[in-house]
Amino acid sequence: AQIWAVDQSPEALAVARSNAASLQLTSVRWLEGHWLSSMPADQRFDLIVSNPPYLAAHDPHLPGLRHEPRQALVSGEDGLDDIRTLIHQAPGHLKPGGWLLLEHGHDQSQAVQALLRQAGFDQVQSRPDLAGISRCTGGLWPAVK
Repeated sequence: AQIWAVDQSPEALAVARSNAASLQLTSVRWLEGHWLSSMPADQRFDLIVSNPPYLAAHDPHLPGLRHEPRQALVSGEDGLDDIRTLIHQAPGHLKPGGWLLLEHGHDQSQAVQALLRQAGFDQVQSRPDLAGISRCTGGLWPAVK
C-alpha cells in the first residue's frame, strides 16, 4: 500500500514524519499543501481519510484549547468549511468505488452525511467512537455516474 500524507503546516508534517519513522513506515509520500489541491491531478486513491479542522469559529471550547494552532481546529462559522472542500475535491482523486472517510464533531454527522449525498456519494454512513458518539462519516464514490 502507498500512503500519501498532506498538511499545510510544515510543523505538523515534521511531527507526522517522526511518528511514521517510529512506526517504521517507509511507503509514505509527504506533501505540504491545502487538502487535495496539492496532489497531482491524475492521482487516484482507493481510500481518502481525513481528520480536518471541524470546530465552529465561536465554539465555546476554543478558549481551553491552547496547545494547537487555531488553523488546526477551526473551519468557518459552522465548522464544516474544510469538510466541504474535501467533499468537493475528493471525486477528482478517488478511483471508482473508492471511499472518503472524514472525522468530524460530535454533532455534525447528519450535516456531513447530507453533504456527501449532495455530492453524489453512495453508501453514506457514520460510525461511533469508543464513547458511542458518531465521529466519522464516509461515503463511496460510485463506479458509474
